[in-house]
Amino acid sequence: MGANTAESALPDTIQELTDRLTASYANLVTAAVVRDVVQDCYQPLSNARIANYVPILVEHSSRTKLRQLTRRPDATPLLREHSDGIRGHSITAALRRVRIALTRSA
Repeated sequence: MGANTAESALPDTIQELTDRLTASYANLVTAAVVRDVVQDCYQPLSNARIANYVPILVEHSSRTKLRQLTRRPDATPLLREHSDGIRGHSITAALRRVRIALTRSA
C-alpha cells in the first residue's frame, strides 16, 4: 500500500492527540507530562494488528490518566515543578514523586 495507510497516519494522529491534550491541560500540567502520558498509553498498542481504534483507545486512556493526575489540587504544582525540562521520564516516575511529596507534607 502507499502512504495513505492507517499505519503510516498513526504517528501523526498520536501527535495531533498530544497537541490537543497539551492545549486542554495547559494550565494544569506541562507539555512533557502530557507527552509522557500519551506515549505510555500508546506504547502497548503501537504494534496492534488492526490500528483503526488505537488513537481512540490512546485518547481515552490518556484522558483518564490526566484526570487522575490533576484530580488533587495540591498535586498539580508538584507535577509542573518536577516535569519542566526533564526529558524521557515516565509518568510513573512523576506519580511516584508526587506521592512521596504528598506523604511527606501530610
